[in-house]
Amino acid sequence: MSLRRKLFWVSVLYFAEGFPFGIAVDNLPVYFRVHGVSLTEIGLMSLLGMPWTLKVLWSPLVDRFGTRQRWIVSCLVTMAVVLALVPSVPAAPPSPLLWGLLILLTTASATQDIAIDAYTIGFLESGEEGVANGVRVAAYRVALIVGGGGLVILAGSLGWPVVFYAAAAITIGLALLTWGTPPLHLPPADRQQQWFRPL
Repeated sequence: MSLRRKLFWVSVLYFAEGFPFGIAVDNLPVYFRVHGVSLTEIGLMSLLGMPWTLKVLWSPLVDRFGTRQRWIVSCLVTMAVVLALVPSVPAAPPSPLLWGLLILLTTASATQDIAIDAYTIGFLESGEEGVANGVRVAAYRVALIVGGGGLVILAGSLGWPVVFYAAAAITIGLALLTWGTPPLHLPPADRQQQWFRPL
């Protein structure tokens, strides 16, 4: 496969990785503030980022079960469902149901990060990492802008429910696109690792 084709997939995957992070970090605080949620409660929502910090604890599961592509697609579909459900749950005060949905969103995003990073490492040949890293960073930054400020701008004219439905549609589109990533075969020895050995 040509390097250009590989870079296309890298850009798609890292856009998918950055998009939910932009929603969680930039979009949700504005959403909750507009709906009258207190700054204290919005500050507590930084706890939603814990899955990104703790993802190393379940990262061996991504190698041990299924394929990395299936993990990515499953996580994207999960995030799309959550994003579509968020407008149906009152924003203020944030209920346990809403907290649960948002934790599911960030956990699926963190799990997707594991699979995307692992897939990309196995996908690239030695010597291709440098240019791929440049594409990766650029795609991730674009996704942060789209998922954060881009959707917030959209909310001003179309309303917040449309923003979340649009985010869900984008996420489903990414799931369909990443379903076509080239297959990556993991050596059987890597699947038989014990839980703590990789950690």
